[in-house]
Amino acid sequence: MTGGSLRVTFYGVRGSFPVAHPKVAKVGGNTSCVAIRAPNAPTLVIDAGTGLRRLSQELLDEGFGDGAGQGAFLFSHTHWDHIQGFMYFAPFYREGNDFQVVARAEHDTRLKDVFAGQADSRYFGYGLDAFNAKLGWKGINEGDTFTIGPYTIKTVRLNHPGIAVAYRVELGDKSFIYMSDTAPYDDQLLCEGFHERKPDTDPEVVAKLERYKADMDAFVKGADVLTYDTFFTAEQYAANPHWGHSTAEEGIRLARQGEVERFYNFHHHPEAWDDELEERVRDYQNRLGGSDLQVLLAREGEALEL
Repeated sequence: MTGGSLRVTFYGVRGSFPVAHPKVAKVGGNTSCVAIRAPNAPTLVIDAGTGLRRLSQELLDEGFGDGAGQGAFLFSHTHWDHIQGFMYFAPFYREGNDFQVVARAEHDTRLKDVFAGQADSRYFGYGLDAFNAKLGWKGINEGDTFTIGPYTIKTVRLNHPGIAVAYRVELGDKSFIYMSDTAPYDDQLLCEGFHERKPDTDPEVVAKLERYKADMDAFVKGADVLTYDTFFTAEQYAANPHWGHSTAEEGIRLARQGEVERFYNFHHHPEAWDDELEERVRDYQNRLGGSDLQVLLAREGEALEL
């Protein structure tokens, strides 16, 4: 890799729950996890679904096994399918490794407590005190911009129950966006908890929807890669708009208005088999892609270079 390049690798690409089935062997059945590497920079891990296990083993051979690793976790949100692999991350148990854990701040809960809760003895054999690595905890708000090593990282609010955030990771002139677990801002606003407020009965929500949609449109402008939640087909979304997931059509609209070069279908429905996903993506490329926009399918183990 050259000095200003990024390598992005998909380790988990499914949503909701992991799937073990021959019909997901080509695309992958693990839940959300993406890693970003660059020369002389900390390793960034976005979400810690079951795909984190494979990354964990690789990192042991990249300095983390000797306790000389530096990295950061960026969490879109802390729903179960995005944190399942956290306690199984082997570099946490090696003294000398140094990690920052970044997630959206909650007004009534300390960030560390959110992760300690899943490791309570009623659910797990040991807690966070078993970690030998150094962990720092950073709560952020949607819209924040911050740095980790040489990376500039920007965030935007997503339309998901409990609220999630997208991350835009920039290094030099390269930019990668991770935008999982969001519904379009056209129909309703999904807020804290599992509340849905219909815009036709609340004019204030209409204004918020328009503002949040504009923020998201601006967020993707000029990005090299947009990885986006395409959990639903258009028909499935119409039946489940309150779930907080989206469609390829909406993601491609977003990519096109932002002049994004590569669009990755991501966070696949657990019951969407490989052949079906591949056929869909070919159709999206033929109908909605073109020479100016590649429409692609995120697969476990696939790496892309920026």
